[in-house]
Amino acid sequence: MSIRQQYLNLFVCAFMSAPLQAQSLSPDAAIDTIIVSASRSPLERAAVGSATTVISRDQIEMRQSRYVTDVLRSVPGFSVSQSGAVGSQTQVRVRGAEANHVLVLIDGIRANDPATGDEFRWEYLTTGNVERIEIVRGPQSSLWGSDAIAAVVNVITRTGNGPPRPGVYAEGGSNETLNAGLNGGTRGDNWSMGFGVERLKTAGTNISRSGNEDDGSDVLTASVSGSIQASERMSFNFGMRAVDAHSEVDPTDYFTTGLPIDADHVNEGAQTYAQVGAMLQGRFTHQLNARYLATNSDNFVDDLKDSSTKADRITFSYQADISLADDLLSLAVEQEETDFAQRGAIIFGDPNQDQSMSVSSVIADYRRRASDDLTWLFSIRYDDNSDFDSVTTGRASVSWQATSATRLRVNLGTGQKAPTFVERFGYFPGQFVGNPGLEPETSTSFDVGIDHQFGSEILSVGLTLFRQDLQNEIDGFVFDPNTFLSTAENRTEDSERNGIELEAKLTPSDWFEFNASYTYTDSNETNLGIDTNELRRPKHSGHLAVMYRLPAHKANVMLAADYGGTRSDIFFPPFPNPSEIVTLDNFWLVDLTTAYDLSATMSIFARINNLLDENYEQVFGFATPGRSAFVGFRTSFGH
Repeated sequence: MSIRQQYLNLFVCAFMSAPLQAQSLSPDAAIDTIIVSASRSPLERAAVGSATTVISRDQIEMRQSRYVTDVLRSVPGFSVSQSGAVGSQTQVRVRGAEANHVLVLIDGIRANDPATGDEFRWEYLTTGNVERIEIVRGPQSSLWGSDAIAAVVNVITRTGNGPPRPGVYAEGGSNETLNAGLNGGTRGDNWSMGFGVERLKTAGTNISRSGNEDDGSDVLTASVSGSIQASERMSFNFGMRAVDAHSEVDPTDYFTTGLPIDADHVNEGAQTYAQVGAMLQGRFTHQLNARYLATNSDNFVDDLKDSSTKADRITFSYQADISLADDLLSLAVEQEETDFAQRGAIIFGDPNQDQSMSVSSVIADYRRRASDDLTWLFSIRYDDNSDFDSVTTGRASVSWQATSATRLRVNLGTGQKAPTFVERFGYFPGQFVGNPGLEPETSTSFDVGIDHQFGSEILSVGLTLFRQDLQNEIDGFVFDPNTFLSTAENRTEDSERNGIELEAKLTPSDWFEFNASYTYTDSNETNLGIDTNELRRPKHSGHLAVMYRLPAHKANVMLAADYGGTRSDIFFPPFPNPSEIVTLDNFWLVDLTTAYDLSATMSIFARINNLLDENYEQVFGFATPGRSAFVGFRTSFGH
């Protein structure tokens, strides 16, 4: 589907759906506010008992990150696995959990893709129109339901609430890469509108260990949002977003090597997001919401369509925020409908199917401000699923400003993850057959932390200890002796995730900054009484960054290094050899960036990725890019 066709569908959906409130952040909002990720209503960051990270637009531009995953590598507890070249399949795991245990919101819309195992398609998320990223680690299912077991990543795009100042940027470099975009906005006395268009295209690099075929990608993203202040108390807004992506991939040779090989395989993907809404403010603040997601993924072999999956999800919700002196009670109901479809060739089995599922939810979120220094958060959620038993999840969180320099925080919660359509019904000839009898995964998580500032906020440090126990974990690599294929089953034994997150920030002046983080993660599962490490979860990971700005802020330089420790992966050699557990080596990814302001409205920039030309793999057998260099410019118009 083309961008033009997607936008036609978006506008029809937006203006024929029930209203919704798309909570967003104006560009001049304070950095210490969490919008929709740590609570059902806006909340100061200092009142959150969970570990949080906020990434601003300035930080994105300083590092010159082109994909959101480039900046997520620096976040404590996060591990990124990229299957080869830039633009290829990318997974994000948090605190040793599964890749589909991380809920992604884009302007409040649930963005995890039901057609790809409820994982978010990180390879489609570029940074051109991203204003801010809010991250809350730890269990959030009591607020947001399934998928929010390990963390919530809330991506907030640019709006038209700031001064009218459209901008354009372009960049080129290694591997025939071209990145260009246009964004901006306008506003009146009681309305505003923002927009963004970005294209990131590259010829790519070779994914397989052998051969010389480069595997490229092409991602086109367009978005528009707006708001109307109809009266002092009533407001309306809407948002629309479309992504059109092309990715060249290498298949696995299951007959000779068991490794990726060069071949003409292509994935064409499309995503459509839409939302409209209304808010009536007062002592009782009412919000009525409707959110829509549609995804489509087509696989081609030698220019012929081989298979496809698609899904659409629509969510209606009503929320009332009730002020109780200094406290706040949020009550909400949600109704979510999801459809899934798979198409493919009939080879000893029929993959063609249409499935659906619905969830009705009731949520209560209570914020108790015991004093200026002590805040309690309590939440509970009841999910009535059409296909499984009902699930109740809860959370208790406390943040205590013990002194002017020290904050203590504790977070305890339960989570749940419904089996995916692929795990229940998916069929891939010669590889996998689903299990419709699966039960939801459930978890109990606990984390405790301390944040402390030394001196006059020159040095700040944070320490978090976390633990998660996961029950009914779904194993998608179980051999079925009846079909000679793999299937999915719930494990009878629990898996455990424990770890430590450390982070520090040193700012001795406004022209120098140093950041560091380190995460230790012990993630294991028990099979037949034997503890084994979970796959693709490094025990040790970290980040270092040094930033220098000239006193007048006309130029800056940043050196950033991300460390990925050794990790286990699985290798499937050709039949009849059994699968093997392999170890991937540790690596350092070092990036160097610089920018210079030619004027108040124009700047030039340059960067080198993988400065040390590290040879590494994040997924066994899939080669990653070597050293690459890029240059570009950015300019803006208006005042």
